[in-house]
Amino acid sequence: MKKSIIVIIGLVSIVGLMGCTNDKNINEKQIVGKEIEKVEQKSSIVSYNGKYLDLAENIEELEESSPIIVTVTKRSEKKSITKESKNSNVPTEFYTMSEVVINNIEKDETKTLEENKTIKVLEDSVENVKIDGQEYDLTIDGYKNMKEDEEYTLFIRKSTSGDNYVLTNAMLSKYPVAELSESELFLENEENKEEAIDMKDTYKDIYKEVLSDYN
Repeated sequence: MKKSIIVIIGLVSIVGLMGCTNDKNINEKQIVGKEIEKVEQKSSIVSYNGKYLDLAENIEELEESSPIIVTVTKRSEKKSITKESKNSNVPTEFYTMSEVVINNIEKDETKTLEENKTIKVLEDSVENVKIDGQEYDLTIDGYKNMKEDEEYTLFIRKSTSGDNYVLTNAMLSKYPVAELSESELFLENEENKEEAIDMKDTYKDIYKEVLSDYN
């Protein structure tokens, strides 16, 4: 059985920043509600909790729920940030659109992908966002964007609202091909380290199997 995770977006890292939602991915991963949790801020990372209908609990469920499984190399990215208003620096929506080159296709139910083809993948994090004169990294559930020129295994599907692809199971959908330490897998600090801890434990368990089965 897949587990349902029902949480309201909470600001865990900065006072006064409002919740965000992502229209590009609204049918695949729903994030609803706005709430400010006042926490004394000394860090540069702002982490939101997402609301999901279902997420995979193991690699079998992840594979079953993903029509596309590919190994890719990231080439470039473009950040998108929507502010609350012209006179406000508060972001209401953010994401990174990453261009990746397909190295290997493990599964493609669409029958449209080819090796060496470039596709766009939406990621749930942006870095170095200026808010009130300071720079912050914004992330959903500690998701850390792919790095340029590095290789990843992705579990994705075609977006219903754009010419791009989205992660099928949020942060559980992207795994470095190289074996990395836990500190390199998530965008987090001491203040948000305990957030989404169950999801991170699931991620680490699946990561071990991805390293074994897909590399």
